[in-house]
Amino acid sequence: MSFNDNLHYLRKKNKITQEELADRLGVSRQSVSKWETGEAYPETEKLLLLCDMFGVTLDGLMRGDLTEDSESVVSCECGYEKHIKRFSTAMAVGVFLILFGVAVCVGLSGYAATLSGQEAKIASAIGGIAVVFFVAAALFFFVYFGMSNEKFLKEHTQTDNVISEETSKKFGSRFNAVMAGLVSGILLDVVFLAVMCVLTDAQIIKTENTDSAYCYYTAVFLAVLSFIVAGLVCNGIKFTAYGGAGTAKTARKPSRLAKLKDAVCGAVMLAATALFLVLGFVWGLWHPGWVAFVAGGIICAVIGTIVEASDDGDKND
Repeated sequence: MSFNDNLHYLRKKNKITQEELADRLGVSRQSVSKWETGEAYPETEKLLLLCDMFGVTLDGLMRGDLTEDSESVVSCECGYEKHIKRFSTAMAVGVFLILFGVAVCVGLSGYAATLSGQEAKIASAIGGIAVVFFVAAALFFFVYFGMSNEKFLKEHTQTDNVISEETSKKFGSRFNAVMAGLVSGILLDVVFLAVMCVLTDAQIIKTENTDSAYCYYTAVFLAVLSFIVAGLVCNGIKFTAYGGAGTAKTARKPSRLAKLKDAVCGAVMLAATALFLVLGFVWGLWHPGWVAFVAGGIICAVIGTIVEASDDGDKND
């Protein structure tokens, strides 16, 4: 096969339009059209970019037959895919640590409610310290892996950061089911908390200390929620990085709005942590104080939705 036939085959195989390919290479759509009809040939620099983009050798692209299984095709397992798996996992762990830390604190608050005097104060203080420890660990994950992600994107060109079609399709085939399961898990978690509280109020579940029981229920609710939200974060990052589901995509570097969103959300969560600690240490309101994290999460979700809509609008323009 000739170069133009191979190029046409690779573009169709990866479900990329001539306009998309032209944008990635920094040329006009007419140039791509001429390459595929054999009227013109790209420069050496563009040929090398095409090899990186489609994972083929230069000899295979120019003289091979890429429609057949041959040694010309290079493995599509690229460093970007491994990087995204590591980055999404790290961000999910960070979110998990924050919510789980709050769950530990609420559980210790429930235990403190069964004590009195100095022992109760010590248990409450340990709960506050636990939150600080978990938040500090989460911030380490956010900062360290966030900077690593920024460095990775700067060191690799757009054509380096290509998600293989096989990986994207495999992810897309299970994405909807996983997200639906996680969202259903949140609903079941809320139902669990509501049912336990109702049964306790009706004295069907008997307890010597109602406030302590509520704290324990809430701690379990938050612990389960931490796993679910971590899963949502991990899959959401992969979905964004893979450009959706089902086709090979090239990664986009984060826009200025996306970077601003990250900074604002970080500040919101730090403010929520500070508010929680003040309410706990100054007024002893550890139990209702955890609501600050829920409010912070909702604010971040709203900001993320607005920013993503703005980015999509700018891209369409």
